[in-house]
Amino acid sequence: MAKNNNKGFSIVEIIIAIAVFAILIVPLTTQLISAISVNRDSTKKQYAIEKAEGIMENFKVCSFPDSVGDTVTIDGSYTFTKTASTPQTKTLSNGTTVSYTEDSYECNDITLGTSYETYDCEVTVNNLAYAVAAAGYIYDSETDDIKVDAAGDPVQSPAATGTIRALDNKQFAIITGATYTGPTGVDGNNLDMQAYQYFKDVKIELLKNYDVYYSQYLSGADYFVNDSFDKYTTIEVSKSAGEYIVKCIVRYVDHTRSIVSGIYTNNEFYPDTMYGTRSGIVYQQSFEKLPPIYLLYMPATYNNIYCLDDHISIDTSGLSDEEVKFYLFESAADIDTNYEDLIVNYFNSSSVGYNISDAEDLVYKNPSYLTTQQDVNVHVMLAGGDSSNMSVYTNFTPAADSDVPIKGLAEDENEDVYLYDIHVTLTSSEGINTEISGTRGR
Repeated sequence: MAKNNNKGFSIVEIIIAIAVFAILIVPLTTQLISAISVNRDSTKKQYAIEKAEGIMENFKVCSFPDSVGDTVTIDGSYTFTKTASTPQTKTLSNGTTVSYTEDSYECNDITLGTSYETYDCEVTVNNLAYAVAAAGYIYDSETDDIKVDAAGDPVQSPAATGTIRALDNKQFAIITGATYTGPTGVDGNNLDMQAYQYFKDVKIELLKNYDVYYSQYLSGADYFVNDSFDKYTTIEVSKSAGEYIVKCIVRYVDHTRSIVSGIYTNNEFYPDTMYGTRSGIVYQQSFEKLPPIYLLYMPATYNNIYCLDDHISIDTSGLSDEEVKFYLFESAADIDTNYEDLIVNYFNSSSVGYNISDAEDLVYKNPSYLTTQQDVNVHVMLAGGDSSNMSVYTNFTPAADSDVPIKGLAEDENEDVYLYDIHVTLTSSEGINTEISGTRGR
């Protein structure tokens, strides 16, 4: 008869097992605790970064208090007190001394995260970059001095550089959708291509009324080779419920010299955009303050050939007596290198996502045809409102029949330009700082 072996673990074996387990579990537990701590710190840091960025964006659009002790409410809930306004001077490398002001704002009751940890926040704002621009130069934040060219000579600032340098969608109405819709410039402009395809389809349908001509078309005859269209870009500025609304609408009117001209009535087209089917709206945004408006512009092409006439209209009938500034930049026209750098930087920014080295990269060229962008007549017209309450600056010469007073960029006055550098520091209860820097315009 077999015996059962019911022998258990001895006390020594149990002690050894516990010791081995302890040796193994301690580093695992340490790693787990460390991972939890890292994840918690990472989450807190992300909360802090997001909050600092939100404070930055609010300071880009708020109205700054006039005096020390005054307050400004950010994001509808946080009150920042102006704690200091310190006059400063800076001597630039070329010997020029500029005067500017550094203001400080503080808020000590910002809460973040699920545990509602309290943070202190300090925001400093200075107008050094504007002071340098007003002196006729460009401030280089990387060197904390004036910008110099390859030869080491100071780069002169055009009058409006302070305004252009701070291109910001929250401070400026920057209209690109009317002309730039793809990283290859006008070659990728789906608005022009939409219009061309629409008109072509309509005319082909009409051509079917003429059996012989339609058969010849199917055999390769191009009855529409001499056709073209006019592009109308209208910028509307209005005020409603205390907000300023800037809108840009594009429409096309086709002209045909073909056999269907006598029955061609459906020759107007509003392209599809993100704002709606056949709406023609390529830009629409509201602002707390009336912004300067920039149209980064390129004349239209019809089947990859430049149209000889283009139209830009301005309508301010929705305003009362407010003064509004318009900047019309045509990429093929002569652009001051300082302006060009700023435009290129804007298009290469993450929000736009182009990859260009200079403004010429935005110019469409078709070697098969002699017409170039410089041959296009750009008619700048007043569609509504009073031209006495607007200033329109261009880097090209509009057509002779333009009825809006046009100014050159050199006429843009520094007195109406403001530029601020902003630095946000958010400090946790453990003394850990999260810092964000940015700029704002007017």
